This record gives sequence, structure tokens and C-alpha cells, in this order.
Amino acid sequence: MATQVILPKLTYEMEEGRIAEWLCEEGNAVAAGQALFVVETDKASVEVHAEETGTLLKVLVPIDATVLVGAAVAWIGAPGDTIPEAEALHPPKEQEAVSSPQDITAASPQDMTVTSRDPEAVVVASPVAKRLARELGIDLDDVQKHVGQKRIREGDVRAYADARSTAMDTDGPEADGDAEFELIKPTPLQRAMASHLSQAAAIPQAAAACEVNLTSLELSRNELLADWEASHGFRLSLTHMLALLVAHALESCPTLNATWTDEGIRLYRTINLGVAMASDRGLVVPVVRGANQRSLAELAGEIVRLQRATMGNRLRPQDLEGGTFTITNVGMLGITLSIPLVNPPQSGILAIGAKRDQLVLKDGQPVTIPVTLITVSFDHRVVDGVAAAAFLQRLKELMEDPRPVLG
Repeated sequence: MATQVILPKLTYEMEEGRIAEWLCEEGNAVAAGQALFVVETDKASVEVHAEETGTLLKVLVPIDATVLVGAAVAWIGAPGDTIPEAEALHPPKEQEAVSSPQDITAASPQDMTVTSRDPEAVVVASPVAKRLARELGIDLDDVQKHVGQKRIREGDVRAYADARSTAMDTDGPEADGDAEFELIKPTPLQRAMASHLSQAAAIPQAAAACEVNLTSLELSRNELLADWEASHGFRLSLTHMLALLVAHALESCPTLNATWTDEGIRLYRTINLGVAMASDRGLVVPVVRGANQRSLAELAGEIVRLQRATMGNRLRPQDLEGGTFTITNVGMLGITLSIPLVNPPQSGILAIGAKRDQLVLKDGQPVTIPVTLITVSFDHRVVDGVAAAAFLQRLKELMEDPRPVLG
């Protein structure tokens, strides 16, 4: 008997996902636990694994289509198994979301929307259509008049938006010239980041910074580099070393490894370090769990695994959850100073600037030393200025004398 493959809820806030890649073709054998497709969630691109062994009988959702959590995306079964006719329908074109089975039958109560314009008028629309209308600032009553008396789907909202945009372009002062902008539809990851940053902007934040001499840290790295790659299979970076030092500095500054809640301040016993990484779909922050309890080799190896998974769009849901503090190394991009926004619900984030040479006097003689600027942004409800300064002071001490931690 054929079994539905549905889009699972991979993160706490996930409501929908975009199918980024199918890793198996129709007619191919599938084993339970095998990676079946890649979905772009509100946090990153994640592999979804098959729960059944059999044959991939039917792919219901094409690449780049966006679907709601719980929607059917494929069927797995034995060759010759019958797929229910309603579930074998091809999904709408133009990346229209595949609706849940209820969308094929009569509209459910939650699909019924009363417009603000006429309290007595009821507009029936799919959840995705309602969400898109809210994002575009479109009244569903206007869409209903445009498409007639039928259930409104995402494609109807987009068609109305395009028609309205065309009308505005025709009537507006720029009608005689070429369009002066390109409208790019945000991905689920971009929409989630926009929402997340809006939450961050609501937090009362402050920042503090200090300059650090990198001489000892670079010397320690050069000593380790001699046989590191041959022993561990990857090259040791300053980011790997800094991640370990940050984790140990946090041990003496617990309020920076905490969360503000309505019930009180939650101090975490474990330091789960988020490490900001760039991907082709935007910035992601995978998490190294128990960072302060790992050796340098263990922590560096985990960061390398997460980097490879990020670049290959193979992060797991658990790789993205549970972070308690974040670091971002903007120095790799040549940025000297960065004042990042706190990553909710965390209470702190550290930015590491680019290395630069600084002229100083030593024994009355001018010499140059490598320095960098480190900046901590913090939730002022949880962390006061004294605690932030103490954290920076402790981290500066460890960076300028890392041997006790690095071993």
C-alpha cells in the first residue's frame, strides 16, 4: 500500500518550506533513512529522509515550489500500488504552494476570512493565499472581485498583485520609462531572517569593544599548524581557536550565556556556540553544542563539519537549534568594526574584526604588532555594562595568552 511523504515541521517556527532539490527520481528504489529531498526552511536548507522503504512512485511537488508543513509532497510504495486520484494531481504552476488535502474538498472554517471592508462579506481563501495577501498588503475582497466567486489560491493573489502593479505603472509618473527597480521575492530563509531581525530590533541593546594583541595567538597557531592538517584532515583557522577561547570566557560571564523570559533570566549550564556562516542562500548560524567541554580538535572538527554541511545544503535541523551565544568573524571579509544585532533569544553576540598591523613603541623603539577589534553586543535587560566589560577583559586575556586553554 502506497504511503504519503509529507513535509515535516523541521524547526519550531516553520510553517512552510521550499523544495530546493529532489535527491531521488520517480521509479527509483528508496530505503528508510535515505535522503529523499532538500527543503529550504525558515533557517537553512535541510535534507529530509524517507521513513519507508519502497519505490518513489510519484513526486507531487516540483523544485522551487513552496508548500505548507504537513502537505503531501510524494508517494512511496511498491511498484503497481495505486495512488489516490486526488493526491496525484499536479501542483499549481508558478511556484504556487501545494495545499493540504482539505483544500481539494470543501473549505474548512479556518479558510474563511472576513474582510475589513465589509464585515458581512466572507472570502474563502487558502492559508497560503491569506499569508501572501497580508505580506503584500492586499485586501482579499479586492482579489475576490478580480477572480470571481471561487476559492482564492496563492496564484490568484499573485495575479491580482501583478495586475495592480501594471495598472500603477501605467498611471504613474514613471510609465513612459523603463522600470527603475527589480522586485525579488524573498525566500523562506530571507523572510524568517527579516522577522528575526525585527524581534532583535525590539531588544534594548548596547555594545562594547576592545583591541586585542594577536601576537601570542598567531604564534600558537603557527606551532600547531606544523602537523595539524596531516593529523586531523583539515587546516586549523583562527576562528577555530577563537571559538574555544570565547566558550571558556563565557564560563566566567554567565549572563552572556542566558535568555530573558517573562518568568525571569534563564542562565544556561551548557554553552552552545552559534557560529555565523555564509551560504549561497544567506547567512546561517549552526550550533556547536557543549563548546566549552570540547578540546580544540573536537571543536574545530565540528565547525568544519558544519561548514561543509552549510556549503552543501546538508545541515540537519538539530544543527540549527539551541544556540546560547553567537560569534561572527567579519574579519575574513576585511571588516574592521562590526556591531551586530543580538540573535534572539540569546543575550549576546561577538564580532571579530580584521587583523591589522599597529605601530607601537617597545623599549623606546617603534615596532608593529598584529591587532584586532572585538565587539560584543548584548541584551541590556540581562547584561549590564560591567558584565560585558568583564567578558571582553577575560576574552582579551585568553587571546593574548591562549596556552592555558589550547594546551
